[in-house]
Amino acid sequence: MLWLIPLTILSAILYRLGGWGGEGREQFPNLPEWVFNTKARDIGCSGVCFVGYGLLVGFSVVPWFIHLLCFLLLFGSLTTYWDWITGEDNFWLHGLACGLSYVPYAFYTGDWIEMIARCFVLTVLMGGISAISGNDVVEETGRGASLIVTLPIL
Repeated sequence: MLWLIPLTILSAILYRLGGWGGEGREQFPNLPEWVFNTKARDIGCSGVCFVGYGLLVGFSVVPWFIHLLCFLLLFGSLTTYWDWITGEDNFWLHGLACGLSYVPYAFYTGDWIEMIARCFVLTVLMGGISAISGNDVVEETGRGASLIVTLPIL
């Protein structure tokens, strides 16, 4: 389980950098510009979660296309805060969508209780951190970290 620590840190950093935009570029001019793009967050965190899930349960437990589908669904979930539905950023829905992106794993493995539990925990963590904090750094690193720290639920 020690692999959780570096993957959690990496996901938290990627999530934060991808949300920082131009302000981050000004503060860290030595970092490449692409790391401050939201797509770097979306691809990076999805990739880190792919690696985390593979290390947790084994890459060969499910077919490659299930891994790919979950990667793409998580990527899609990370691209929105659901403001187009609710009128403002909704981190509760964001957490739920991130959890639901792993439904193909549940279909294949039959681990529905675990998947539902992770959806609940991600919803509470992502929504709760953002509701309580009011600090972008805490919120974004917390949401990014929660993607990995909840994987053992599966």
